[in-house]
Amino acid sequence: MTGPGLAALPEGGRVDFTRLRTDRRRRLLAAMAHAGLDVLALGRPANIAFATGARQLWTAGSRPFSPACLVVAADERIHLLATWDEGVPDDIPREQLFGLSWNPGIATAHVAAVPGLAGARRVGADGTSPSWRRLLAEVAPDAEVVDAGPLLAGLRAVKSADEVAAIETACALAEGALEAMAGALAPGVTTRQLLAVHAERLGRLGAPIVPNESVAQATTHGHRSVVDDVPLQHGDLVALSPSASYAGHEGTLARTVPVGGALTPAQADLGAACRSALDAAVGACRAGATGAALLEAWESAGGGPMPGPLVVGVGLGAEQPIVGMGVGADAELRPGMALAVQGWVERDGVGGWLERDVVVVTDGVPRTLTRWPSGDLTPASGLGSGHGASS
Repeated sequence: MTGPGLAALPEGGRVDFTRLRTDRRRRLLAAMAHAGLDVLALGRPANIAFATGARQLWTAGSRPFSPACLVVAADERIHLLATWDEGVPDDIPREQLFGLSWNPGIATAHVAAVPGLAGARRVGADGTSPSWRRLLAEVAPDAEVVDAGPLLAGLRAVKSADEVAAIETACALAEGALEAMAGALAPGVTTRQLLAVHAERLGRLGAPIVPNESVAQATTHGHRSVVDDVPLQHGDLVALSPSASYAGHEGTLARTVPVGGALTPAQADLGAACRSALDAAVGACRAGATGAALLEAWESAGGGPMPGPLVVGVGLGAEQPIVGMGVGADAELRPGMALAVQGWVERDGVGGWLERDVVVVTDGVPRTLTRWPSGDLTPASGLGSGHGASS
């Protein structure tokens, strides 16, 4: 850590955020031109973050879709829904911000005032709602609305070097949380207390607390998906799977550890089986490979049925590709994709073992961003150096 809040703010550290935003905008405008879009209307928080780089408030609850960001191809300007310019990058000036209002007439006037929208013939949107369609019909009556979800998913799937650096920093923060939980893992502790340890460590590191109640799961008697107040016993297996966020980019890992620090021979064999199958799946994460090939690598190495996806893209939240549970077999890996690859092996009388790593697809051997050794309760060598993962 070079200063409080580094984990949460898009500044400092190893990432050139101006270069990151410039590269994203270039890619976004090029994709709009290729798709023939005059305007791109975004309402999904991760897509808005991708297009603008603006920090957004963490909110809970649901709300109908509405455009909070408009990208206009003609003048290459981005217009953002924001009531103030705190957290908005300097390359989006104040005159390109439009305010929030519960009055439909005022909201419509704000959107209608965006230059280039009224004459748009083709508008891409990452969502829709009856009110949004009525608004667009009023302010851009000649516009055809098309689904821009696949366009955004494709752009977000492949990461630049700066995006990879941000994800790697988030992974190091998650490793810091894993270190704290592993240090608190003793007979009598509960998974709810481990969840609190996870939140406390991330808070000390200046990272936002990502809502996640599966960061500590007792797996000796099966896979528990929620925290509870049952005291853990000596020898119990516990899957620690922290997640962290750095400037909106997510990082994660998972390791299964025993309470008390010593594995039984059966537990050690279970862990070795999971790690072997996971290593095979990770090794298959090469450019040109399909989701089916990753599943085959996992199964051929002894991996059994998974209670969740084998692979999930990581970045500004969950991204493409998602492989497993009947989806993603045809997905093709491309260089620059960042993937969370996880394995789960369960045996009667022993329990379950969860492992997860984050890797980046290359033309050759995939690059692993997570560095904590399997079955090791101590931090990986150099953990925290240059990543802000030590307090």
